[in-house]
Amino acid sequence: MTRRFGGFLVQTEPAVGVPRTFFTDVLPQISELSEVQATLAVFRLAAEAGGIEAPVSETALRADGSLRAALRIVGSPREPDGRIATGLDLATGRGTLLRFVAERGSERDVWYYVNTPVNQALVAAMARGAVAPPRTLWREGQPPAVIPERPNVFRLYEQNVGPLTPLIADHLVQALETWPLDWIEDAIAEAVAYNKRSWRYIQRILEGWTSQGREPRERYG
Repeated sequence: MTRRFGGFLVQTEPAVGVPRTFFTDVLPQISELSEVQATLAVFRLAAEAGGIEAPVSETALRADGSLRAALRIVGSPREPDGRIATGLDLATGRGTLLRFVAERGSERDVWYYVNTPVNQALVAAMARGAVAPPRTLWREGQPPAVIPERPNVFRLYEQNVGPLTPLIADHLVQALETWPLDWIEDAIAEAVAYNKRSWRYIQRILEGWTSQGREPRERYG
């Protein structure tokens, strides 16, 4: 049962800063609830960590009680990790968030920044080794190497199909809004298996699965 909200205590509650352009430029483009929830969670956790230029770990996002509750499907025993991952992929693909990896030896942690010019420059400088990462990224007193990272499905496309042009990036964002992530991953794998390395072929596979079901799988030439 939905609990009725009693109102905002604006004089006493801490505020979370969200740029106006999120509401005017980004929000009207979003159709997937998981992207809205994941993006707002990053804004909230960044604010709690010191401000919009604070990094937020993927571990913290996956463990966040409010985000998990927002993206849990009622009646489903499965935890909402997949929906959180999809929301973060969409927000990163759209350019709302910056994703990077903090790597030290075999340890690998994924982090996010809100995409601002300052944070763009910071990630680039950390990747070059020109500036040290924030202390919150360090392990056992040692700074990690910082590696900018694309959303998972973007990397999968680049590694197996071809260059990620702005148009292809738009197609992938739209696909994530339309189909489950595992469908897109499987469609890319099937296109590669048939040596049909094009977005058009991948899209036709997805459309075929939507209209006909995923079995039996057929070629979409």
